[in-house]
Amino acid sequence: MGRSGHFFAVDAHDIQPDLLTSAKALGGGIPCGAILCNEDIAADFGPGSLGTTFGGGPVAAAAINAVIDAIDSEHLLQNVTDREAQIREQCIVGPVKRIQGMGLLLGLVCDRPAADVRDALLELGILTGTSSDPDVLRILAPLVLQSEHVDRLARALDTI
Repeated sequence: MGRSGHFFAVDAHDIQPDLLTSAKALGGGIPCGAILCNEDIAADFGPGSLGTTFGGGPVAAAAINAVIDAIDSEHLLQNVTDREAQIREQCIVGPVKRIQGMGLLLGLVCDRPAADVRDALLELGILTGTSSDPDVLRILAPLVLQSEHVDRLARALDTI
């Protein structure tokens, strides 16, 4: 939900999917999920068509509404776009050769094993991850990432 800089990453590509699923981030930690589909597919669904543990529950529905409202009212999609631009501008330093991905779903391509960079950043109090590519450090920052956090990451990368 929003980490790509759009509510759904598919929105960045002008794709109109027949069916889209969402869970996890949709409820901000409250167990929930949703299927969004076009009218042709929806016509085939009726009561009981989809089994669900949490379907229609008022707590899950309230959580979904709260997440969507917060993303909108706190301008978090704009924040994601701004922080992505800042990361791309400031964080090609130290071991980082280039940056791939979109929004705050980024891969920092390193000139050495990403696990070594991850470990060095952790020593400096910065949590990152690795990926299946041994040279790519994953940045999966929250929507509320602030400018000073990116500044701190860039300074840390520059010291490695």
